[in-house]
Amino acid sequence: MRPRAFDEQQALDAAMQVFWEKGYEAASLTDLTERMNIRKPSLYAAFGDKRELFERALDRYMGNHAMYVGRVLDREKDTIPAFSGLLHNVAAGGIGGNPALGCLAVLTLDELASGEPDLVVKALDHQLHLAELFRMKIARGIESGELARDLDAEATANGMLASLIGLTLLLKAKPETAFIETTIASTLTLLKEAHS
Repeated sequence: MRPRAFDEQQALDAAMQVFWEKGYEAASLTDLTERMNIRKPSLYAAFGDKRELFERALDRYMGNHAMYVGRVLDREKDTIPAFSGLLHNVAAGGIGGNPALGCLAVLTLDELASGEPDLVVKALDHQLHLAELFRMKIARGIESGELARDLDAEATANGMLASLIGLTLLLKAKPETAFIETTIASTLTLLKEAHS
């Protein structure tokens, strides 16, 4: 078997970018092969059909995204500054450097909800994984005494996740900076709501 004449990971990253910018349905094979710098037979040989390529690109995105979120949260020892950093990082463009792109996993949930249940489950599982990362960070804040003892870590993590998803969608509309800052400040109040 001949070795591939192209770097599969680079090609997959290029495909991921196309899907991220255009969505699954609107991304044509021509869009994909041009950005990946390969011909259609090479695409089929390496990645299968468009759906298989999208699934691999989505898996790559979600793996990178989960690592990114974990790294950003771990930069700050305290919980509130950690989430503030994450939200501001997302507002600045997050993993893709472009806030108008949104989150590929969230966009997948929206676009493919009625037609691709397996991909939707994958995207939802990613959101639940993020919620667990959030829960662990919040639980550590409760244990350290930074956050109120009666704060419900799981419920608060779910609220933070919903707010993050909402923020990523809002950013696609390129809102004013003041609106983003108010939204982030409001979201952070979720971490301060219980009474000790």
